[in-house]
Amino acid sequence: MYGQVHFGDAVIVGEHCVLGYPKEARLREAQVGRPSTGDDVVLGDRTILFNQVLIHEGTTLGDGCVVEDRARIGYGCEIGVRTRLVHGAYICDRVRIGVDSCVAGFVCDATVIGDRSTVMGDLVHEYTRPDLGWWGVDEAPPVVESDSVVGFGARVVGGVRIGPRSYVAAGAVVTRDVPAEHVVTGINTHTPIDRWQGKRLAALIQHWTKP
Repeated sequence: MYGQVHFGDAVIVGEHCVLGYPKEARLREAQVGRPSTGDDVVLGDRTILFNQVLIHEGTTLGDGCVVEDRARIGYGCEIGVRTRLVHGAYICDRVRIGVDSCVAGFVCDATVIGDRSTVMGDLVHEYTRPDLGWWGVDEAPPVVESDSVVGFGARVVGGVRIGPRSYVAAGAVVTRDVPAEHVVTGINTHTPIDRWQGKRLAALIQHWTKP
C-alpha cells in the first residue's frame, strides 16, 4: 500500500494487490527530492478485490463493488456502488462510473459511464495531436449514458455521447453521437430500437421500453 487506504466493513483483498499507487506527477516530484503524500483510496463496505488488482491514488470504490483479477484503475476515479470491473479491465485516470454497472476493456481518461451500463469494448480518445506530447493535450472523452451497452470488441472514439438505452453491437465503431434508444452496428450505422428487427435484442428492448 502507498499513502492512506480507508477500508469499509467486510472488505476482501486478494493476493498481490497494489493500493494507492502514486500518479506520474507525484513520482516525478519524488525523483527531484520533493516527495509528497498521495490522495487517499477509499474502499466501500463489502468491496471485493480479486488478485493482482492495481488501484492508483485518490480513487473511491462504492459499497459492494467487485474488481476482478488484473484490473487496473487510475488515479482520481469514482466507481459507483455494486459496480463490477471485469477481468483485465483497464480504467484510466479521472473516470466516473455509475452504480450497478459492468465494465471491461479499455476506458480512457475522464470518461463518464452512467448507471446500470455495460461496457465490454474500448472507449478511446482520438489522439489527433501526438506532436504535443503525452500530457500536452486534453481531449474530450466519450460519455456513455445510463442503461446503455457497448459490446465486446466495439470501439467508441473521441468525445461522442452514447444516449441512454442504446446498444453498440460487438465489433461496431462509433465516431459520432448516438441518440437515445438506438442500436449501432458496423461503422456509425444507427437504427432506432423501435425499428430494430433482430431477435437477439428483443428481450432487452422490451425491458427498456416497458411501462
